[in-house]
Amino acid sequence: MTNSEILRRMKKIYYPEGTEYLDWMGFKITDNNIRTYHHITKAEDLKKEEKDYIPTISNGAYLSKKSHELLHRIEQRDRQLYEEWNKIFKLIVDIGTYPPDDVWNLIFELQEKTLEIDKNKTK
Repeated sequence: MTNSEILRRMKKIYYPEGTEYLDWMGFKITDNNIRTYHHITKAEDLKKEEKDYIPTISNGAYLSKKSHELLHRIEQRDRQLYEEWNKIFKLIVDIGTYPPDDVWNLIFELQEKTLEIDKNKTK
């Protein structure tokens, strides 16, 4: 299955009609900030373990392009924060529906930390 197909399926599962269209890092998905697929467990790690690394709903996070780029910068700058994001993504997958308010609160807390670290490291 392609990333596009997985993302279409994920949208149906995690974004019921009438819900706000934010990615899993709390940023708005728009025509200029398109949706992308993020492997929660990296494809390269799955390959090393000789496991299937094709995109799946159970190993995917629904991100926008800008969030995905930000996440990869954070991975290089603050590995612990990167891991916290992946825990949130896994939690959302495990919940199996649009995240409840308490999860969004966690997302927005991490988003604030992430933006602060990104701003400070790019000066």
